Amino acid sequence: MSRGHLVLEHAIDEISVGYSFRRDVEEDLDELCASIERFGVIHPPTVTEQYALISGRRVLAAQQRLGYRVTPIWIVHGVSDKLSHVLAIRDEETLRKALKPIEQAELYSELKQLYAEENARKQEATQFGAHPDNSEAAAPTEDGGGVDSTPPQTVRGEGAKTRVRAAKAVTGRDSHGMLDQVVELKQIAASDTEHPQVRQAAAEALLELNTDGKVNGRYLRVKLLQAVTLLEQWAGHPDEPDAIREAAAAELQLVRAQEHPKDALKEATRAIGRLTPLRKDAAAAVREGWSDADPLLRQKHQIRKLVDLLRREHGWWERYSPEDFGAYADDEQWELVETSIVQAGCFLDIARTSRETRNDVEVADADV
Repeated sequence: MSRGHLVLEHAIDEISVGYSFRRDVEEDLDELCASIERFGVIHPPTVTEQYALISGRRVLAAQQRLGYRVTPIWIVHGVSDKLSHVLAIRDEETLRKALKPIEQAELYSELKQLYAEENARKQEATQFGAHPDNSEAAAPTEDGGGVDSTPPQTVRGEGAKTRVRAAKAVTGRDSHGMLDQVVELKQIAASDTEHPQVRQAAAEALLELNTDGKVNGRYLRVKLLQAVTLLEQWAGHPDEPDAIREAAAAELQLVRAQEHPKDALKEATRAIGRLTPLRKDAAAAVREGWSDADPLLRQKHQIRKLVDLLRREHGWWERYSPEDFGAYADDEQWELVETSIVQAGCFLDIARTSRETRNDVEVADADV
């Protein structure tokens, strides 16, 4: 059974505002005023049967700023005495459940996209011959054609304004930095190109920040792990030239010497920036000089790649539980592991035959 009813129009000056436990009721009303002008009052103020305000003080303040005299209200029955009134205000102001950071980030991404599309439509309307302020067509040129339109230009700072606007719509403040960090953590956790360790760290950070709302420290740790993992790959990957391996290893020492994650991330970012062009130059030089290399260099290179791969994952069968894998792996996961192990056995059988043949040839050559 409903505890209240809606009144579409009630005089604002007949509502008793009374006391609020919040101190920032009338701060930052611009966004709310704009929303009311555009969509109307989505959540009507809630009042007692004596028209004492329970919730919606900011909505009333925004309407008064806009010059409104009436408002829709929701009248709640059975809240008559002073204690019930105060408890109702307390519940409204303290028990309302806010969106969690991941939910905020999803809403922020959606609003940011919508605001960007809205800005693009406005910009296109003003730069491609549409004239919002008048309906006259563009004057023709001497050859009878219309005036050339100027292609739309990206307004400097427009993207930043869109992020700020979307963030305020979600949290009521300029929190776009924090929300962008959550969005990036979600992208890292879902990326197939990221190292599994980095993906796992991002997923764990998202779970943790969703419980206490602390984002920046966890974001820094994940980004640092991402950068360090990349430098470690460059320092140990067999595809990298020796000069790049040595340079990456030296950069890693500088990164690990930093005490604060923020400083370490800055150093790692600078290191990646320094090594990236060097890697491109080195790769180009290797391609140009490949024809003059040792004729067995390709085979030796492939073997080193395989050994390095296995060295990184050696002992995995001791780190994971076969019982858990058998009990909980889905069909795709089972097929992947089974295929890897079966095909590895086939690979080893063929390799063993080749090795034995080579040994027999070496023995025969030695006897000659």
